[in-house]
Amino acid sequence: MKRRLAVLTTLVLLAGAVLAEPASAQTAPLLACGSTITTSCSETAHFSDLNQWQTPVGPATDCPAYVVDDYALMVGTGNGIEHANVNKAGDFWATNTFTGAVTLTFYDPADVDVTVINENGDITATPTGPPDAVATGHLTQWFGVSDNKQNGEFGFTFSFVGVDRSGNPLALHGASHTNWTPAGEGFSGPPHHSVTTAQC
Repeated sequence: MKRRLAVLTTLVLLAGAVLAEPASAQTAPLLACGSTITTSCSETAHFSDLNQWQTPVGPATDCPAYVVDDYALMVGTGNGIEHANVNKAGDFWATNTFTGAVTLTFYDPADVDVTVINENGDITATPTGPPDAVATGHLTQWFGVSDNKQNGEFGFTFSFVGVDRSGNPLALHGASHTNWTPAGEGFSGPPHHSVTTAQC
């Protein structure tokens, strides 16, 4: 039970970090349910601002090199909501959704000073050179995690549709899903199934 609650705390922190830095009151806040409150609880919060760094996407189908290789700063405004729930058995669920207008600024790894801020791989970064590309458009993304006696699951989807500074279209879509089945408690050992896709 203690291990599961520690996992919950880590994943709820990740859920908040996935969509926004906690520095602004309007970005996704750190929910107490699952982090400082580890007994039965339920909590929901709304937020409007997105301001976060993303690591390079990596292998992706039909994408420009800067999408695949660069760090991206995502800044935008829209509608965000996050939920966290823990039941009496210690089972938990957390989700985080954002949709709105964003600007993506892509930096070559040689032109950005990156600091990993926690064990989840969340980062902060400082540009040290000019961006490779800037795109503006609409982003929708969702994050979800759950763990119970029978399984554990982690998922993420995103969709960006916009244009670069020259007016060229850019559409980026991706999804990731990983699950653990009763070979042990969720999130311990290798997953039963894992798939990640990204394409332009």
